Amino acid sequence: MSEYILWIGESDENVLAILRSEIPGGYELLIPGAGTPTREELRKATYILNGSGQVSGEQMRMAPNLKMVQRLGAGLDGVDVATARELGVDVANLTAMNSAAVAEHTLLLALASARHLCALHADMNVGRWTPNEQLPRTFELDGRTFGIIGFGNIGREVARRARAFGMAIRYFDPRRAPSDVEAETGAVHTPLRDLLTQSDVVSIHVPLTPETALLISDGELASMRPGSVLVNVSRAGIVDEAALLKHLESGHLGAAGVDVWAQEPVSPSDPLLAAPNVIATPHVAAQTRDTVVRCFRAALANIERARGEALSHA
Repeated sequence: MSEYILWIGESDENVLAILRSEIPGGYELLIPGAGTPTREELRKATYILNGSGQVSGEQMRMAPNLKMVQRLGAGLDGVDVATARELGVDVANLTAMNSAAVAEHTLLLALASARHLCALHADMNVGRWTPNEQLPRTFELDGRTFGIIGFGNIGREVARRARAFGMAIRYFDPRRAPSDVEAETGAVHTPLRDLLTQSDVVSIHVPLTPETALLISDGELASMRPGSVLVNVSRAGIVDEAALLKHLESGHLGAAGVDVWAQEPVSPSDPLLAAPNVIATPHVAAQTRDTVVRCFRAALANIERARGEALSHA
C-alpha cells in the first residue's frame, strides 16, 4: 500500500518535473493545485516535503496520518515545530546541499562586477564597441583581498574558490574557524570594520537574525574601499538597500552583485535595479539543477529512513 508525500513548495514546473522523477516506488506524490493543500490532501499525507511556504500547526492537526515534515533547507522558521512535537511528528532539515552553487554564484557576481560585464554586454547589444569605456573602474581579482562575512559551509567554499584566483582571504564570524580550516582556506579571522576597510570584494553569507539585520548600513558601506564590490547572496535585510544605492550612485562603491531583495519578486521600478553597475539576479544563487536534484534525493532518502531507521538531521 502506497504512502503519500505531500509537496508544499513552489509550483514551477521545472522543479516539479525533477521532484516527480525522483519519487521512489511505494509512494504517491500529492501536489496541491492552487499551492495550498486541501483538507483531503492533508488527510492522506503521510509525509510533508516542504520546499517553501509555511507548514502550520493547523495543517498538521488536519493530517491524522502525518509522520514527518522534511524541509529542503536548513531553516525551520516556516514549520510549527512546537505543534509537530506535541503531535509526535518528526521534523528534519537539510544542510550544506547548496554550498557549491551559492559559492560559484558569489564568484560569478564578483567577477562580473569587477569587469563590468553587464555594461559591456548591453553596449554590444545596441551596436556600441566600447572596450575601454569601463577601463578606469575594472580590476583583476588576482592579488586583491576578498572579505567574507560569515564563515560557515558557504563562506568556506567561497574562500577556497577566491583563493584559487590568487586572492588574500579575510573573514568575519563571531565563531573563529578551526585552525586547520584557516590553514586550508588561507583565511584570516578579522574584525568586521577591518575586513571592510581592507577588502576589494566583500560577500555576505550569514542568516538574517536580529543580530545581523542591517549589519551593513551606511557607516559600514562608507568604510569600504573606494571602488570595491559588495556581493549579497544571503538575505536582503542584512544590507541597508537605501544606503547601498547612495554609495553606488556616488561612485564610492564600484559595483554590487545583488541576488536577494527586500521585495521579491523585485519591482521593475526598484531604484537599485537602475543603479550604476548593479548586477541583479532573482534569488537564484542556490538554484542549479545539480542542487535541486541533490536536495530532493537527500530529503526523500530521509523520508525512507522514517520507515524504521534513525533520521538524518542538520
